[in-house]
Amino acid sequence: MTITTSPGIADVLSGDDLDLRPFHGFGGLQGGIVAAIALREMRAVAGPGLVPVELTAHLVRPVDTRLGVAAEVTHRGRAVTVVSATASSGARTAAVATAVLGSTHRPGVPTTRVQAPEVDHPLATARPFVVPPEFVPISTRIEIRPATDPLPFSASPEPNLRAWIRLAEEVADPWERLLVLADALAPSLSAVMTELRTMPTVRTTVRFTPEVATAEFSWVLVDAVTVDASDDGWLTENITIWTPDGTPLATSSQLRAVR
Repeated sequence: MTITTSPGIADVLSGDDLDLRPFHGFGGLQGGIVAAIALREMRAVAGPGLVPVELTAHLVRPVDTRLGVAAEVTHRGRAVTVVSATASSGARTAAVATAVLGSTHRPGVPTTRVQAPEVDHPLATARPFVVPPEFVPISTRIEIRPATDPLPFSASPEPNLRAWIRLAEEVADPWERLLVLADALAPSLSAVMTELRTMPTVRTTVRFTPEVATAEFSWVLVDAVTVDASDDGWLTENITIWTPDGTPLATSSQLRAVR
């Protein structure tokens, strides 16, 4: 799948003054792109040689104009550097974020890795799933192939979606690419629904594995499951991402609002 439309996601991440409507998710700039813009600024103020470990972003307002990001180091230690950022759109706060960064360090202790789940449809034979661009405009820049049978709004018995996903255009930085991919799959609660509903991300926390720095990946396997959905209109979702060969790249928790 090739996107010929210019400009692209990389231009949005660079802070160019663009029409952001083609990059909208639910009602505003896709949350993963907002988080990636904030991470880029936070890494810049943190200085070289530090690797992103985790990012948390609260997305408090839809973004429809270019983001301005103010970032500052709130803690700098030998092992941990913490940076906070406020992203503004149209002179109003749109997101607040915190990133944990550290130097490359291998302490030589036992590890526990999240194993990739079974799939019904391997990447080579999985069929594309087309998201209506009038519902999620950025979907034209993302390729999705369901890895299991449940689909969004298909009345599945379980709130779980699993799919192969890649960006249809180049985003060179792997941490920024993963933030966009972590927010690319439909909300997992939609699998049990039949009525079209929007469920925008309000808070996302993404923990990166050390393999992000070295793994070469385009396609990823994304598994999303709703672990709590209350009758107050809020849900918590866990997301895990692997390379096609099963290398873990990230785990994520999202807080979503059901509209």
